[in-house]
Amino acid sequence: MAVLRHITTIFVVILIFAIAVPCAVNAANPGTGSGRETAPSANSELAGGWHYVRTHNPRGGADAISIMHTADTSRSDLDLAGLMIRCSESGTEVVIVLIRAFPLRARPHVVLGKPGSETQLEATVGAPGTAVLLPADTATALVTGSWQTLSELTIRIDDGQTTIRGVVVLAGLQAAFNHLVASCRVQ
Repeated sequence: MAVLRHITTIFVVILIFAIAVPCAVNAANPGTGSGRETAPSANSELAGGWHYVRTHNPRGGADAISIMHTADTSRSDLDLAGLMIRCSESGTEVVIVLIRAFPLRARPHVVLGKPGSETQLEATVGAPGTAVLLPADTATALVTGSWQTLSELTIRIDDGQTTIRGVVVLAGLQAAFNHLVASCRVQ
């Protein structure tokens, strides 16, 4: 039963990432065109279980490039799919990916880290409602700073009605993040 739960969760996470990443590209780059032919997405596994995903924009324009890691299903609520760090127009942004959708106008309260060394943030919700976007400047500072010393990230998201908790393993984050940043610059 536990194996079925794990496989089902992974399948749902992959499906959400497959939908969320192209939606983010289309929303960020409406009407842009590079004349480039579309190609299948490029995916590869990086150190520590991080996944590098590059999805070509079928309408032209910038590709959606991200690194992702699923939540530890044995220590997380089923509504927490994982963590995604993706290229954006201003550098990189950190997104907590959920199974359960929040209203797009919600401003969930996010607590990252263990008690005593927590970072509290007000996040926004991105389309299709399963993407909780952390404030850009704060998130990048965390990824390049304090998260590098952590082996795992404890996450708590509260929207006033529901609290979602979980853990994402951060092993290999630095190498994966460096790979992402290099890919963002090339684009």
